Amino acid sequence: MKMQDIKTLITSGTIILAVALYMIFGRSPAEDQSTKSVTDQQGTITIEQVEEKTGNKRFEIDYIKAYDGDTIQAIINGEKRKIRLLMVDTPEMNYNKGGAQPYAEEAKEYTINLLEKAKKIEAVYDVGPETDNYDRLLAYLFVDNVLLQESLLNEGLAVVRYIHKPNNTFEDAFRDIQEKAQDAKLNIWSHEDYYQKDGFHPEVVQ
Repeated sequence: MKMQDIKTLITSGTIILAVALYMIFGRSPAEDQSTKSVTDQQGTITIEQVEEKTGNKRFEIDYIKAYDGDTIQAIINGEKRKIRLLMVDTPEMNYNKGGAQPYAEEAKEYTINLLEKAKKIEAVYDVGPETDNYDRLLAYLFVDNVLLQESLLNEGLAVVRYIHKPNNTFEDAFRDIQEKAQDAKLNIWSHEDYYQKDGFHPEVVQ
């Protein structure tokens, strides 16, 4: 066999090996992130803790759709109901008032992505009223055992807001989670003064 043939074989073999290794191990971080499901996340607030501290039991829901990052529609005991996530607020989509606020689309898509991939979605009430003035259910929502409120706060896509005692059992824990996102300047927190005590200020971002 000629030396040139040997070199060709070695080169071809190396390329084939490289392609095989890439197909097995070569997923980029971006690809991993895009396919990451809520079951890959680790929450600090467990559904068992919520049940213990509120005295309420979990119940399963069937997800239908998300209106925005913090409000969804689901079937509960055969009935369609809106569920508002307790103690968090995401930027408004403003369906009837013009354009969406900054990070509203991202928060909604984040929620949709988790809920559509979920194998199990469960809710737990706090110790106060179970509905708000709009007849929406107020609950902690767990997606494959990970608290959705915590996930949104972790990503800097929601803020701790609308605190109404006694429906605030995990307020301090929520604020601790939010503080980490603030320190990291994630999403909402990447723009100083975008969120203020009276709500979101799109003019700061635009």
